[in-house]
Amino acid sequence: MSALPMMKGKASLREVTEVVQTALPKTRVRPRVSRRTQAERTALSDARMFDAAMQLIVEQGTHATTLKAVGERAGYSRGLASSRFGSKDALFGQLVLHFNTSWTQELANKVGTRGGVQACLAALCAVEDFLSSHSKYMQAMYILWFESISTHNDVRDHLAAYHEIYRSDVAHWVEEGIASGEIDTAVDAECYAFGFCSFIFGTIYQWLVAPSNVDLPKQFEAFRRLTLKTFTID
Repeated sequence: MSALPMMKGKASLREVTEVVQTALPKTRVRPRVSRRTQAERTALSDARMFDAAMQLIVEQGTHATTLKAVGERAGYSRGLASSRFGSKDALFGQLVLHFNTSWTQELANKVGTRGGVQACLAALCAVEDFLSSHSKYMQAMYILWFESISTHNDVRDHLAAYHEIYRSDVAHWVEEGIASGEIDTAVDAECYAFGFCSFIFGTIYQWLVAPSNVDLPKQFEAFRRLTLKTFTID
């Protein structure tokens, strides 16, 4: 440690203090880290438990996935998932809601203000992109959806409502195209919407069962060409 500077004559307390402070090594004041709010902590723990639930569903299916295992996999106590959601059906129902929120945002980003033909094509691109960037997410959700047909009433009810919304959106785009004159009036909007959703759900199901046997880009491109052919005015 370096010696303090020498001072001539009597020095006041203030002068001595200033000399000492000058001689002391400078310490860096660390910025205070703001603590998360209760709402932020809850949102974080929910997100971690959703991720844990998806991992477990992919690994062992919905029936073998337990609230205890979800809490532990997420890094929390055994009872947190049970305390937060109450039942496994409720957790799975919230997981479906969480997925739908992510998918709705992705779709809105891709479709934007488009309507008619361009909205349908943009939605197909959105699904294809979502599959490539969220493949594990999709795998977990499809296992959950298909296993919910015989059980998990909350999930089945949510899924039925979302299917109706998906079909309604596509039918609305087709009706816009018909009204603007870019889609043939002979096209049945509801039937096309049903086929659109059937292609997406059916293709993803086959891809998840045997990924190496399904060429996703090829199938999506073929359906885009079919869509344009269907919409073309003679």
